Amino acid sequence: MAARSDRRDFTQAPLRGRVEAFLLSVGAPADEKLMGDRKRATIGTLTGTVVEFGPGPGGNMGYYGPDVHLIAIEPNPAMHDRLREAADRHGVDMEIRTQHGEDLDLPDGAADAVVGTLLLCGVDDPAMVVEQIKRVLRPGGTYVFFEHVVAEAGSGTRRLQRVVAGPHRWLFNGCELDRDTGALLRDAGFTDIDIEPIDAGPGAVWTRPRIFGRAIR
Repeated sequence: MAARSDRRDFTQAPLRGRVEAFLLSVGAPADEKLMGDRKRATIGTLTGTVVEFGPGPGGNMGYYGPDVHLIAIEPNPAMHDRLREAADRHGVDMEIRTQHGEDLDLPDGAADAVVGTLLLCGVDDPAMVVEQIKRVLRPGGTYVFFEHVVAEAGSGTRRLQRVVAGPHRWLFNGCELDRDTGALLRDAGFTDIDIEPIDAGPGAVWTRPRIFGRAIR
């Protein structure tokens, strides 16, 4: 598939890329406390070829087992050094591809599993990324996802999301707070899907509502 020319170019916003990498690294301990057990029970059981979309600075590296070959799709070069360090530290067999999730050169069915955490809020075209996830998964393959989502209409959290949408988008390189990712995934045509709503607690402020789950190709 030919790459589209309108994808955002992270090399044109290096400061934002570095800020995002720093903030995601700072938030890693809170993510481990909230999601560590779930990730160990899902990501930790994967084997074979795994494609992780948007691994950032490598927050999931500690969960992968020794039987995984990881293809990391990370378009932001500011993440790569931290990502390599995390993979080396945890002994993960990894290759990095500086591509966007909408435009992969992987063949159909190349992955035994796909992982995406805090992914679909920050891509240009989430529906197209989900189509790419389905395409690269083999039949019966598993997609593990963890996302923050739009808050309930009329709630205080939803009003706060509207207020901070602009600064949040800048700090996290285009991350959108108002996407109903659960609905997108339910309508995507997976053969089976399990979505668990999660309350990340008041410390998460405007990213408090989240979802975690698995979908089968």
